[in-house]
Amino acid sequence: MKPLIPWFEPPVLNIPIGDFTLPLHGFGVLVAIGFVVGGNQAMQRATRLSMDPEVINRLIGWLVFGTFLGGHVGYGLMYKPQEYFANPIEFLKVWQGLSSFGGFAVCVPIAVWFFWKEKVPSIWAYCDCLAYGLTVGWFFGRMGCFVAHDHPGTPTDFWLGVYGMCPGLGRDVACHDMGLYEALWSIGMYGVFRLLDRRALVPGVMTLALGACYGPVRFAMDFLRPAVTDVRYAGFTPGQYWSIALTLICVGFAVQRARSGQAPVGPAAFPQPSREPGR
Repeated sequence: MKPLIPWFEPPVLNIPIGDFTLPLHGFGVLVAIGFVVGGNQAMQRATRLSMDPEVINRLIGWLVFGTFLGGHVGYGLMYKPQEYFANPIEFLKVWQGLSSFGGFAVCVPIAVWFFWKEKVPSIWAYCDCLAYGLTVGWFFGRMGCFVAHDHPGTPTDFWLGVYGMCPGLGRDVACHDMGLYEALWSIGMYGVFRLLDRRALVPGVMTLALGACYGPVRFAMDFLRPAVTDVRYAGFTPGQYWSIALTLICVGFAVQRARSGQAPVGPAAFPQPSREPGR
């Protein structure tokens, strides 16, 4: 089967404001939607578990900051170090180029610090709510990458290939789209988490499962990235080294959580409202 996705221009909605025109790019709109929807899902889960959703609501702004600052700095350090160090002002242009691992490296410590500062009863339980919301928020964010043609891969005849986005090639050649692939993976993980959420789980399971699943998937997908856009060190991309580290860390913590003896929590662990016969 031939690739089915034709070339399309990245969507931009120009909103006139007096003599000024405000351009709303599809990428930015979808990322914003991701934060709103993902945060809402995390808060809803916290409410279901009798946790305080406002703690998560207060954290969202910090995560927006961490995503763009950490994501952009990580992008510069991992993919364009010579260019960025030659012109350090590039590190401040947080709207140009993002690395998911750079965002994780900043957002995870911020979340842990914030929950510690708020003195929540279980940092792991609140992190699980974030992981739950992140799956659907990640979907919208990566769909933003998809509409911006932000993560082109190598040429392909795969049916999910996108025409015209290959670096240096014409509109008649299709390439793998890493943004689209991650979006599909993340919405799939959201479905898995919806099923898991019906059971009582040891706090930390969702957080660690998300990282342990993403690591191998990202490691495999990076083999589809062209060398002209993704530098290699000893044959592997920076993302692949981060994927290995993420997988090992999450598996190690998962073993520790399994041995912790902490009681599972979840919707099944809380009493459900009784129903009168015939109602």
